[in-house]
Amino acid sequence: MQIKKIPLFLCLIFFLFPLIVNAGYINNRDDDTPEINAAIGLQGWFSQADAKWQISFPYTTSTGVAGTIESRLDYKKIDSPIAILSGGGNIVPRFAFDIVYGYGSITGGHGTDTDRFLPSSGGGFEFSQSTNSLEGDTRLWGINFYFNTRQFGDKQAGPWGLVMGYLYYGDSLRMTNAVQTVSVPFDGLTFPPVGPFPPTQVLDSTYDFNWNLLKVGVVHQADLTQAFSYSGSLSVYPYVDYRGEGYWNLRAGTGQSDFRIQSPNFTQNSKNGYGYEASLGLAYDLSEQVKLSAGYRYLYLYAGNGTDTIFFADGSAVSTTLDWVTVTRQGAYAAMVFKF
Repeated sequence: MQIKKIPLFLCLIFFLFPLIVNAGYINNRDDDTPEINAAIGLQGWFSQADAKWQISFPYTTSTGVAGTIESRLDYKKIDSPIAILSGGGNIVPRFAFDIVYGYGSITGGHGTDTDRFLPSSGGGFEFSQSTNSLEGDTRLWGINFYFNTRQFGDKQAGPWGLVMGYLYYGDSLRMTNAVQTVSVPFDGLTFPPVGPFPPTQVLDSTYDFNWNLLKVGVVHQADLTQAFSYSGSLSVYPYVDYRGEGYWNLRAGTGQSDFRIQSPNFTQNSKNGYGYEASLGLAYDLSEQVKLSAGYRYLYLYAGNGTDTIFFADGSAVSTTLDWVTVTRQGAYAAMVFKF
């Protein structure tokens, strides 16, 4: 997977912000400043997810009917329990950071591949649709900077805080077991008959969603009792860099209209989009060193108005429009943090 470069001015903001905050607090520190806290954590995010994308391009049939062809893929039930490791600490009072890494395995998903023609005069119809089985994995990693939060036991912080960070998120999917559900001849093209694909057409294709994101958000935390507390956060992703990579094995070959054999044989790119994430949870201080928490987390990502580039076997390439792509992942989480 390729991770795009973050713009320099945004990197400077991320790294200068902590220094500015530190300078202000260091100048006002006194002898009873709390000790620096560090922590490692393990979280299980029992997430459900869906994703989809659509491309389109102008098309005129052999009979002179002008319109647009839309091709859309829907990925459902790409659920995964994600194990997330984290480590970090508070460098000075009210300022903290952590680094996170998560991985999960996807099984039991199913996809739908739909192609339709929309005449400029109105109307339209689907001429091909198939379903497939999905498996794969999901990964995320990132770094977060916190101000005025109780992320690592800073009791002086809160109740409102800020978070800034970077997140990489990716789903890698493999598509198999194709079944044709709609098959209508269109402008000289024919498709597999309705039913499972024939033995000569075994689907074994891949698609990767890759997102690089910058976020900013607010955090609220408060004590319910001496041991119990709650927290909630809402973050937005104002900068989105999306890249999709796919390999359609049934279109790969050496013929003039075939996709190239090398993977990927098509890519998608967009820097136009946004996202948001929200979480709400309860925490219990089992001891001074151990904290348990549980709650719910929701993540939504969107990109649009991008490009879809197809690479052909003869070395040529054609670009069409990536209309939009979305990913939603949500579910309950449980976590344990060890402070030292």
